[in-house]
Amino acid sequence: MSSELRSLILEHVERRPESKVRDIYKLLYQGVFGVGHVISDRAWGVLVEEVNRINLNEHSEDPLLEQVSPDGSMVRVNLRQFVNKVGDLKRLYDVMMKSGEHKGDACLFLDYWSGFKEMVKNGEVEFSMDDIEALDRLIRAEGVKPMHHTESYREAYYPAYRVVLKPVFDEMFELDG
Repeated sequence: MSSELRSLILEHVERRPESKVRDIYKLLYQGVFGVGHVISDRAWGVLVEEVNRINLNEHSEDPLLEQVSPDGSMVRVNLRQFVNKVGDLKRLYDVMMKSGEHKGDACLFLDYWSGFKEMVKNGEVEFSMDDIEALDRLIRAEGVKPMHHTESYREAYYPAYRVVLKPVFDEMFELDG
């Protein structure tokens, strides 16, 4: 397993200690497949509706961008910080649409998933092996597919973000620090 994958998982678990197995699955899934599965003709309306629904003053400790791929090419853009620091939703939408063209690789995801399971087995991170085995059964039965965050994750962190390719984001936005 790469040191980059290990660092990604450890950083995420430290930042979001309420994460469960499915939340790590989602992190790894997003890092490989990006946001293509949610891009539709409704994406603009959903983005605007979510920005209007969230409290922009909550979770101020979250960074603007959070790495979700070991190589840093895929990131979560936290909407609260984006609206407060940048505010240009139309350009973010354009970044989402361009990022949505990215196609992931199920074999790469499964390599990352195996790395996570290795970390759990080695005691580097503490997660339920029963939950891991249940997800493994689901993967074998239905294949690799997107999943929602767990209820405990949603309650603890009320996530509001969009996953995009960092090079596309950087191309569209020149931000200082």
